[in-house]
Amino acid sequence: MTKNQTIDLLRNQLPGFYSAEQVINLIDKMEEEKVQTAPKLTLDQLREITQSIVNAIEEEAQRDNIVNFDDVEFELGWDRRIEVRDVPINFDAIRDCVQNELTDFFENADEVDADEKELEEIKRIEEDNRD
Repeated sequence: MTKNQTIDLLRNQLPGFYSAEQVINLIDKMEEEKVQTAPKLTLDQLREITQSIVNAIEEEAQRDNIVNFDDVEFELGWDRRIEVRDVPINFDAIRDCVQNELTDFFENADEVDADEKELEEIKRIEEDNRD
């Protein structure tokens, strides 16, 4: 059932405590809030996030937090060659880098959105005061 079908059904069958218009307004408001909470990223923002994540992982690698070189396993291969058998990777450190960078980015984006909304509200109030 689509939104419009639901609204039509409510108009026809909703006697009771709430008026059909009140319910329709609530449905519309819920849909508006749903649209507003969906983050939309530009290509530049996606590149910025990607670069931040790569930088964070590189910093962890420089601190030897990605690979513990003491745990790297070697073996003597054919023709007396030393071969790397196992390199344990700390995926928790990588996950934390990605998670932290994404969290920081979206928290900053939320702050910017809040600031923009506040500026819009101030402009609206100033315009109302001029009239």
